[in-house]
Amino acid sequence: MRAPLTLLTLLAGLSLVTAPSHAHRMHAGVTEIAVNARTAELEIIHRIYAHDLMEALDRTGLDAVDFLATPDGMAAVGAYAAGAFRMADTDGELLEPAFVGAEIDGEFAWIYFAAPVPAEQASFIVDNDLLAETFDDQVMMTNLRFNSLVRTAMQGPGRRTPVRVRFSND
Repeated sequence: MRAPLTLLTLLAGLSLVTAPSHAHRMHAGVTEIAVNARTAELEIIHRIYAHDLMEALDRTGLDAVDFLATPDGMAAVGAYAAGAFRMADTDGELLEPAFVGAEIDGEFAWIYFAAPVPAEQASFIVDNDLLAETFDDQVMMTNLRFNSLVRTAMQGPGRRTPVRVRFSND
C-alpha cells in the first residue's frame, strides 16, 4: 500500500511544480471598436495580458504598472500598439488613431486610442497584429460596433492577413 501512496504523492508534487509553466498557455486578446456618442469619436480599446505586453516590449524584468507610470513606458506602449494595429475605411484609407493612454488592471493591459469617425461606414479593414511577432499562437479578436450592429474579425495562427468587416450588403 505504501508504493501507490508514494507514487500519488510524487505525482501531486510534480503537478504543483509544473503548474506555473502551464499557466496562461493560450495567448489571446480583444480589441473593442465603437463610436462614442458623447465625443463622436471612434474609440479603440485593446485588452491584452500585461506580462505578454512586457515581453513584446522586451521589458520582462520590469513591473508593468511601474513601467506605465513613466513617460518613456507610456510612449513605448503607444508606439508599439500603433505599429501593430492598423485599420482602414471602406476605400482602404488608413485611419490614424491618436494614442490616448494605457493602464494596467490586474493581469490585463488596457491600451486606448481615438480617431475621427469615417464618413462611410459600409466596411472597415482591420489588421490586428498585437503580440503576433512575439507569440506564434497569438489570437486577436476585434469587435466592431456601429449602428447597433456588431461584427467580429479574428486573426491568429494561419490567418494573419487583414480582414474586411462589412456593415452593408455591398
